[in-house]
Amino acid sequence: MTPAVGNGGRPGRHLLHREAAEATVLDRRGRGRVRHPGIKPRALLDVAIGGAVGALARDLLIKAMPGAEHGFPWGTLLVNMLGCLFIGILTTYLLKGRPHPVARPLLVTGYLGGFTTFSHLIDGVHALGRAGSWDQSIVYAVVSVVGGWIAVAAGLWGGGLLPYRSAGPEGGAPT
Repeated sequence: MTPAVGNGGRPGRHLLHREAAEATVLDRRGRGRVRHPGIKPRALLDVAIGGAVGALARDLLIKAMPGAEHGFPWGTLLVNMLGCLFIGILTTYLLKGRPHPVARPLLVTGYLGGFTTFSHLIDGVHALGRAGSWDQSIVYAVVSVVGGWIAVAAGLWGGGLLPYRSAGPEGGAPT
């Protein structure tokens, strides 16, 4: 089988999208074709379970915040910033070694995907604007996007500081 292409031949480039890059292979004539790896039922189940638990955690945390029903959406802002931070941490941590195959679908795509909420963010921006608080609406949108970017960057950096424990030689004790 020919090697995967799509990352420009540079190792480590686009690590977050490694699976997508590996899905494109060259056929015998050197033409690109897309290989469809198929749907893995276990991965779908992991994403569904993680997403359900993450969405439930988000809902409980937002409702626990004071003023959750009216005013500035502090709960959604907190949830999205925490989610961005942990997405950065887990992504970097999981890229360090060979994590359990359930880890990324369950924790990153599922749990943190369900925990964070872009649609609720936009609903909050719209609700503040509809209530005549355009200044708060704009601040909320900008703080959410810029703060989310900073939180992911901090998480990527912080995840790189965590020691990774992988299986030892031939599946022995962790190193």
